[in-house]
Amino acid sequence: MRRTNRLITKEAIFCYCEDKSRVEWMLLYQGMVVLAANQVWWTWEVQDVFKKVKEGEKYALKYYAEKMHRQIDELVTRITQPLKKNDRKKINTVLIIDVHARDIVDSFVDNSIMDAQEFEWESQLRFYWIQQHDDLFVHQCSATFSYGYEYMGLNGRLVITPLTDRIYLTLTQVLRHIAIPKETHGKLWCVFSGNLRAVYL
Repeated sequence: MRRTNRLITKEAIFCYCEDKSRVEWMLLYQGMVVLAANQVWWTWEVQDVFKKVKEGEKYALKYYAEKMHRQIDELVTRITQPLKKNDRKKINTVLIIDVHARDIVDSFVDNSIMDAQEFEWESQLRFYWIQQHDDLFVHQCSATFSYGYEYMGLNGRLVITPLTDRIYLTLTQVLRHIAIPKETHGKLWCVFSGNLRAVYL
């Protein structure tokens, strides 16, 4: 199952908004796949904005914040239309994650965070498809973990608060520094990542 989830996630990442709107793209894949791929693209877009700022586009972050507000409006519009039960739950979950991502970007605008090396960005859960490993990795500060691809289904999501962010930052750093055998570390990460996806994704 993990191998299949990995392949579907990879496809979703590489087909993101290729020839469809973002909402239409979401309706093509399972919830956990959409959430992971969406986080990969959000991470890439924010990194790209930081790159543009470095190259002299001083309003790039503000424009990206406006784009995020439009994306949320599109999700809200779509969720008010007729949808299958699972599709509604999926879009609702993406909406919760997008609101959190929008709040992060808005705080970057308000606090003039303009560099990918700033702690405010490094402390976020960032999802990267690493081509060298052909796999999905989650980064937070100095911690890096393989995604795991445990099937989670569409669990209900709570609002993500700054406290939620601090809890996950603490947990990722603890897991990074625990001196335990590698095989046990993998099992701990599976438990943690399962909980992470259940609450955060």
